[in-house]
Amino acid sequence: MKLQIPSLLIFCVLIYSSDAFKAAVYEHAVILPPQISRVLSRDTALAVMKTNLDVYKAKCMEAAAQKAQIIVFPEYGLNGLDLTRKTIVPFLEFVPDPEAMSWNPCDESENNDTAAQHQFSCMAKKSAIYLVANIGAMLPCKASDASCPPDGHFQFNTNVVYDSNGKFIARYFKQNLNSDEVFFDRPSITNYTVFTTPFGRFATFSSYDIMFQNPAITLIKKMNITNIVYPAAWKMELPLLAAIEIHSAFSEGMHVNLMAANLHLPSKGYYGSGIYWPSGTSNNEVYYNNMSLGSGGKLLVQDLSPVDIDVHITNPRKNEVQFKTLRVDSVNNDNQFQAYMNHDLYTFIPLSNGYGEYKVCQNNLCCDTLYEGMFENTLFALGAFDGMHTYNGHYPLQVCTFVPCVNGSISSCGHPSVKSVGYMSKMSFSGNFSSNRYVLPEVLVTLDNSTLDIVSRTWLYQESIIIDVGIPGSPVSISMYAIGGP
Repeated sequence: MKLQIPSLLIFCVLIYSSDAFKAAVYEHAVILPPQISRVLSRDTALAVMKTNLDVYKAKCMEAAAQKAQIIVFPEYGLNGLDLTRKTIVPFLEFVPDPEAMSWNPCDESENNDTAAQHQFSCMAKKSAIYLVANIGAMLPCKASDASCPPDGHFQFNTNVVYDSNGKFIARYFKQNLNSDEVFFDRPSITNYTVFTTPFGRFATFSSYDIMFQNPAITLIKKMNITNIVYPAAWKMELPLLAAIEIHSAFSEGMHVNLMAANLHLPSKGYYGSGIYWPSGTSNNEVYYNNMSLGSGGKLLVQDLSPVDIDVHITNPRKNEVQFKTLRVDSVNNDNQFQAYMNHDLYTFIPLSNGYGEYKVCQNNLCCDTLYEGMFENTLFALGAFDGMHTYNGHYPLQVCTFVPCVNGSISSCGHPSVKSVGYMSKMSFSGNFSSNRYVLPEVLVTLDNSTLDIVSRTWLYQESIIIDVGIPGSPVSISMYAIGGP
């Protein structure tokens, strides 16, 4: 059978400027406080921070030696996680508004209250590099302010940016806090933090901000920012939300350069950093995804080109994928079942054949696939979700997904696992997503049932995921994760 797939009527052509820049991200194995459950003195907290900052300084110099012009460090890289509102206080610093004052901390004597910022500034200045890092900020407030917390100050998860002379140029207070970030406050007004360099305009936000309309989608789609510097503490959530999986999909689906620096704490599930850029078909990337206990951090450096999105009308063309004769299976409600995956209740149908044409629907979303591969004695499932995601914040979500059933039973479909058996040789996979959604296409595989890889250059996304020459490895997730909308 020959499947003819209409391409985009509105086709996004990615035009790369001749002015490239070199970016670096560092996945940091954070050195944790010795007694994380106790309230430490400021001096003890500073000693912990400076131990981590010494690593940052070395990586900054290493990146500069490779001609990097901007470097990104992870979220929580100075003190780690698992803190309380009281135990995090010694690690917090007053972070001023860079639009209200001109400040180069490195040009001043080091102050105990802004010691980490002084170190950041001097790293940037001495290495002549733009630097993006994450720190906890404390801002006083008045008791007369109804939003002022009982302890008399706000605590914000904060990204800070310094130029290549060490000047403090941008500040971002994290808007979309994770459920365990009870020690930070949510800013009353969303920050849309943009800064300009000689090599382009950049925006910054953190972790789960990436899933929300504000600030992420607004910055990209309304403010036309195509370079994102992204400190993260992203925890592995298979099968759809591994760090390298969703971050590479975001780069391709949103048509941006994404510089993602994650924490490296494999024992707690935090790992996976990368520099991702869209190609117009599938994404390209350099990444580090080492889940081995005892493994260390890693510096990644990569040349990037600024991306402009020129949208114009083209005549539809046909992408032809050659399939062998397929048995067509229509939707069979008797075979459908529901199961939770990544905290959302999906509608699934089981797939026990190595080929076929299938469809599954939930609410207003229908997902269609036509595929062939080698899946003998294995069970996969085709799933759909159309609703409100309610874990680590609330956001509207539509998903079409093709995932393995880990132990061959229906009850295991969509369970988190790095194990999968089989080979996908050809596939067309699409969904009737709402027009106000942005589709993030994912192809995640395992090569050895112990490590994960993202696949590029052997598939493309043009209103559907199209695989025509096979993909290496066994599929852990072939999915379209659609965010945005009311």
